[in-house]
Amino acid sequence: MKGLLACFLLVLTPCAATASDGAPSTSAITVTATPYPPPRQVAGQNSGDENPRYRTRWSVSLDAAGHVTRLEPSDKTLADAVRLPLDKAIRSWQFIPGSVDGQPAATDTTLALDITLVPFGDDKFALRVDDARTGGDVTTKGIRVPPKYPATAIRHNRQGMVVLKVDYDPTGHVLAANPHEGAPVVAAELTTSAARAVKRWMFSPEIVGGHALAGSVIVPICFEMVGFGKPMPRTACEWVPPGAHRGLHENDVLAIEPAAKLQTDVVGRTL
Repeated sequence: MKGLLACFLLVLTPCAATASDGAPSTSAITVTATPYPPPRQVAGQNSGDENPRYRTRWSVSLDAAGHVTRLEPSDKTLADAVRLPLDKAIRSWQFIPGSVDGQPAATDTTLALDITLVPFGDDKFALRVDDARTGGDVTTKGIRVPPKYPATAIRHNRQGMVVLKVDYDPTGHVLAANPHEGAPVVAAELTTSAARAVKRWMFSPEIVGGHALAGSVIVPICFEMVGFGKPMPRTACEWVPPGAHRGLHENDVLAIEPAAKLQTDVVGRTL
């Protein structure tokens, strides 16, 4: 056992589960400890059907009336068959911008979309919007330090989901990372490891009226051990974020009280 614990593989992978009401519940990051050698591949997210799913992020600029004035996908490799219809649709959506002294103002925000490709007819498909979220986000240009799986937690087979409420300042630097109220209770060393890593992350704040805003987000992190003979109970990483239609996925966060909000009802609709 001592030799086994001395070397393990750290893997970041999406982790999905199903809550008791049938709604998918997903952690943002899965930190997996795996015996080595040989390394074991951890399966990716299981969508539960044959339809392809996409998780997309968009940088969105709004005018004071809530109309899209600039739109750019964060993923430059997004296939045109998905990007182009999404681009067209988003530009037609109505948003509620942030405000300055009670007056609507031009706003820059991040729009996160969960999309499923739903087939219809021969060789055709429609894009179904499963979830849409606005707010600050983890910056793609900053540091995203992965949490370490504590050796003591591995030794004692401690697993579970850490859900953090992360506060950041207008520059995107983290001010605090603490357990989110109502989140599952996990071993203290897992919470400490997750918070220590997240405090080194950088965020992209929303900008309202030319001024960046401080903000808060929810970041779920699942610590799971693979191949140690003691699988984690299914409920250990099941938690549905408040205000989300679907669970979060790898690299996703959930903004708390974002300045900009999507007014058009798009969730569950096809494009």
